Amino acid sequence: MGALHSVMVGLTAVCVAVFAVTWIVGAVYFGVRSGSRVADWAPGTRQTLVYRLVLAVGVIAFVQLVRHTPGTFWHHFFYWQPVIAVVGAVVMVPSTALLVWARWMLGAMWAPVPVVRENQELRTGGPYAVVRHPIYTGLLGLVGGATLACGFGGWIVVFALSVPWLLHRVRVEDGLMRREFGARYDAYRARVPALLPLPRPRGR
Repeated sequence: MGALHSVMVGLTAVCVAVFAVTWIVGAVYFGVRSGSRVADWAPGTRQTLVYRLVLAVGVIAFVQLVRHTPGTFWHHFFYWQPVIAVVGAVVMVPSTALLVWARWMLGAMWAPVPVVRENQELRTGGPYAVVRHPIYTGLLGLVGGATLACGFGGWIVVFALSVPWLLHRVRVEDGLMRREFGARYDAYRARVPALLPLPRPRGR
């Protein structure tokens, strides 16, 4: 392993930090810019309170589980090869860039849980012209790339939990957007894939 493995671990840390900082700065910047008040957030917060609590408890439980699991346990799942690690980095870095781009373009329309905001807009340009859920595509790429770059280990658990969670979010958000925008969203959904930027057959 040596130096290259250390570089990959450091690169992963940078990508995760960029993701975290983008979300914090984005929430503050767009919240202030849009003039959002606590009262404006209250209805959505009440509607999704249970979901938020379950998510928070799940994250805390997972962090505690990882922290109290002996380090030797994860060695059984560790497999690192330079070529695989480089592939992971090639996936991880542009995925992080996609996350930042999509989050910034979504602006004040972003919400931590699936919800339709007042004066909700349908974004179809930029990264949203490539996939319908570029933030989730970026998250999958970041986590999947980190798993390969760092040699699996505990990242396997993160990836295994992320995939079904994000797929569930895609289904929920597609339903919300379809109810809000109707035929416009049906047309958008027909021409733009959900997560993977694969070409659609002509006529779909």
